[in-house]
Amino acid sequence: MNLSRLRADAQVFRGIVSSALLEPYRPLMAHLVVTRRCNLSCGYCYEYDDVSPPVPTELLVERIDHLARLRAVFVTLTGGEPLLHPDVARLVAHVRARGMTPVMNTNGFLLTRERITALGEAGLYALQISIDSMTPNDTTVKSLRPLLPKLRALAELASFRVRVNTVLGSGPPEETLEVARAVLALGFEAKCSLMRGADGTPVPLDDRARAVYAELERMGRRSSAYLSEDFQSRLLRDGEVDWKCRAGARFFHVCEKGLVHLCAPRTGNPGVPLAEYGEEDLRRAFRTGKPCTARCPVAYAHQASRLDTWRSQDRAAQAGRRLLPVLP
Repeated sequence: MNLSRLRADAQVFRGIVSSALLEPYRPLMAHLVVTRRCNLSCGYCYEYDDVSPPVPTELLVERIDHLARLRAVFVTLTGGEPLLHPDVARLVAHVRARGMTPVMNTNGFLLTRERITALGEAGLYALQISIDSMTPNDTTVKSLRPLLPKLRALAELASFRVRVNTVLGSGPPEETLEVARAVLALGFEAKCSLMRGADGTPVPLDDRARAVYAELERMGRRSSAYLSEDFQSRLLRDGEVDWKCRAGARFFHVCEKGLVHLCAPRTGNPGVPLAEYGEEDLRRAFRTGKPCTARCPVAYAHQASRLDTWRSQDRAAQAGRRLLPVLP
């Protein structure tokens, strides 16, 4: 591993440790939509359109500056497809310049050798690519075969971490295994997410898909970075997970309009402009239970909330000035 990546890992570790022990109301992960437009159209995705222009760069710079005032550890540039934003490398660099750790979610189709190099030079810490199947199908066009040249270019050029996420249920489950094996062979991290319905809850899996998931779990035991979402196993087994969601505080989603939401499936809640979002809001969201928690498949919310399992929370969601009850 190169020295710059070791330094980046050390910075991330310091931020997480400080946040976990000393600063319970400090955001760990903030997702920032830079454009709602996407170059693809996948059947399970509710977070895109094909007409919206990119969010103006000046507005995004202001939003990044406010996230820095909130002292967020990670800022994930997302969409839509963030590579459709003409200034995405500049935005990565600005996140880094403000002392935060820049991450990006992408479908990978718009990656070029030049863009990979530019993102690395801008200070990108990690890139997550979505690949759901070996070949396109009616549900997803994010498939391995057309993306293999992009992955090989990343293996050669990327100075940042690369992780590939596969949505189980978006294609034949056996193809999920093929994708994971190919990704691991290239030296990348790999993970598997459960497909969500329009209401944000996981789509049921048949016995065939559950068997594949069990195999993915066995593969994950050989790699600490792979399939770290252990809550998914409990969700599949029991239908519910008992945990304390800190969305709105440790993790939140900022849409293209600059409004803060608990997560992408819960758009509209609380729906407060980021520029007005402050410590009072973080404290309220941290302390407030959410009735959608038990069946939640949103990995980012689970991951960010793990820091505070031992801290108390009002388990019954309360209506407040900003944080409204979440619909089940």
